[in-house]
Order: sequence, then structure tokens, then C-alpha cells
Amino acid sequence: MSAKKKIDAAPSRRTAWGARAAAALVALLLLALAAGGVRGASAKEAPAWHGRTILVLPFDLYDYSLDQRPATVVPLRRWASRLADHVAANLSHGGSLRTLGGAKAVAALRRVRTDYPHPTACRACMISIARRTGAAVVVIGQVHKLSNLITYFDVQVDDVRTGRVLQVINMRADGADTDDMWKHIARNLAHRVDRAAAVGR
Repeated sequence: MSAKKKIDAAPSRRTAWGARAAAALVALLLLALAAGGVRGASAKEAPAWHGRTILVLPFDLYDYSLDQRPATVVPLRRWASRLADHVAANLSHGGSLRTLGGAKAVAALRRVRTDYPHPTACRACMISIARRTGAAVVVIGQVHKLSNLITYFDVQVDDVRTGRVLQVINMRADGADTDDMWKHIARNLAHRVDRAAAVGR
């Protein structure tokens, strides 16, 4: 091949290589766009959550025990004040319930306490509070301390929209005077609330 032919052939080879590179780049871009489109479609087609929300209101404490020493009363009030959070944390839901935070409810309960020493005595007030938080199911609970040995727990699980009582849970605990015992009580109540909410679906 003459020098002129060699010089003329070089641009042709560069042009062919450039065309192949451009085609490869276009193919990669098309693949990336297609992948993005698939991901976008999947995100749009993901099934929406169709379950319900549940609110566990703070438990009211009725202390009828004769032992009113601070060493007895202070832990009791602490345990009772934390019970709703522990029950909510132990709800399993079975994928159908979502627990709501109780901050709004606590603020609303403070206003109810101006009229009711024990807010849960006003069931209509509790239903109204739950409705304002957007809950579908509400748990209204009371702790009745009868003596140093005996404590009763009265819990009502209600459908917020209809006001229907899904279940009334009554439970007795003897010797409820340790953190572990109260955590066990919370797990037991949560299990029963789960079943009650499932019945109300």
C-alpha cells in the first residue's frame, strides 16, 4: 500500500471505531433509562398499606391501697404511667395495625383532667381524642390497686368510627411490684389487645 493509501485508511479506521463507541454508549444509556423506568414503575405499583391505626391511651390509676408510703406510691405511679407505652410497644399487629404516638392524646388528656380526676371515666372524651389523632382503634385502660398484693387491670378496646366496644379485658395480677412484673403484664395485655383488634376488622 502506498503512503497515500495508508494515510487515507487511517481516518476510516478512526471513524469506524468512533461509530462503534458511540453505538455502545447509546446502548448503555438506553439500558440505564429502561432500568430507571422499571424501578419507577415498581415504586408506583407497590401496594399501599390498607391497615388501621391504633392508639393506646395513658392508663388511669385508682389507688385504693391503705399503704400510701412514698416508697410504695411513687413506683406504682411510675409503673402505671408507663404501662400504655409498654403495651403499645408489645403489640404485634399481624401487619394490619399501626401504632400511633400518644403525644397529642396526652396533651388532650390534660384538658380533660380539669373536669375529670380520672379521664377514662369519660369514654366519650376518650373516643373524641382518638378520633382527632386519626386512630381507628383506641385502647382505654385503668389500673385498680386494691392492696399491696392485688391489682386489677380494666381495659376496653373500641372502634373509633362506630364507637363499638370490640372487647373488654379484665386481668388480675398479684404482687405487681417489680419492673419485670409490670413488663410481663404489658406483654399479656398487648396480646389480648391484638386479638381484640383482629376481631374488629
